Amino acid sequence: MTSEINRAGSFQSAGDAEAARIAFLRRRDGAAAALGWVRRTLAIYRRAVLDRRHFAHDARFRASFVASCLVFRRWLAANGGYGSLRAAASNAPLVEQDCV
Repeated sequence: MTSEINRAGSFQSAGDAEAARIAFLRRRDGAAAALGWVRRTLAIYRRAVLDRRHFAHDARFRASFVASCLVFRRWLAANGGYGSLRAAASNAPLVEQDCV
């Protein structure tokens, strides 16, 4: 039970941190730049988790990386990051949301 609580806390803190990073990037660099950063970072984190030689594959760190990947995927889905590049190029505001 304690490990489940710790894991849930790890997911929440990772999600909060990534959501804050995305919001900061949107304010500083704009929506299109944030979209690109989220896509690139998701790919990097995913490769790291799948690579047995990378520390992100280790059980101590894996949950945080997976939580971050989930935040990125949800954010991309909510902000036109999958399937349509027009959403990134348009002037329409992206959705701010709590991802976790």
